[in-house]
Amino acid sequence: MKMALIVFASFLAIKKSLSKRARQVFIVPPKDSTVATDESYISGSRAIILDYFLNASTHGLLGIARSESLYNYFFWSISFLGFTALMTYFVVKAILDYFGYPTNIDVNVVNEWPQYFPAFSICNASPLRMDQFMEAFLNYTNSLNLTDTNDTTTLSAVQAGYIWPFLVDSINRNQMIGTFFYSLSSMLYSCSFNSKPCSAADFIPFISAEYGLCYTFNAKLKNSSSSGERYSNQYGGNDELDLSLYVHGDQYVPYVSEGE
Repeated sequence: MKMALIVFASFLAIKKSLSKRARQVFIVPPKDSTVATDESYISGSRAIILDYFLNASTHGLLGIARSESLYNYFFWSISFLGFTALMTYFVVKAILDYFGYPTNIDVNVVNEWPQYFPAFSICNASPLRMDQFMEAFLNYTNSLNLTDTNDTTTLSAVQAGYIWPFLVDSINRNQMIGTFFYSLSSMLYSCSFNSKPCSAADFIPFISAEYGLCYTFNAKLKNSSSSGERYSNQYGGNDELDLSLYVHGDQYVPYVSEGE
């Protein structure tokens, strides 16, 4: 109660000072376009607080600042403090309830045995094979007067720029381009899975835009209903795939092979 009386007395003093200021302000002739005020212009903390109350978006503070009587002042003060306390109570209660929620973690250990052997893919670093590709390529470039050579052993940087248009043109003409790539049968020397012999027939081919024809061992086909995937412990082994490959590095196409 004592604190409320002190605040109200401060409020009345601020209003009195502002009223005095209002009486002392006068307007000079328009030609000077200035406003003169008395040197006793209030710029203290009380005027700042009152100005804040009058311009605050909080309805309770605005009501306190506009109070013309002690009853209005006490009404708005008590209402503002009461609803502020009520809001604080609900906010704190919500935070405490949030942190009071129990945490449940369900951990299930599923032992799947045996496990499938992972799919394994291999690609040659060169998408095209020089001895299978150059003859058809030179026929294409010579027919368009892009080149005039029959040398199938060398490829210049200028010629390499026509490789992609050649492949696109071959596909558009429904010509077979599979022979331009490295077949697995020509690269695979030996294959064994868990000490059991395997062959190129155990690999599924697919086309890569960067590496040409690639091959996957133990692939699971998307639309296949058969379960031909191999298990890691199949044939009593220890999930080992052993391959011996010949990459035909002497047939790599310059400017196309990785690292060239």
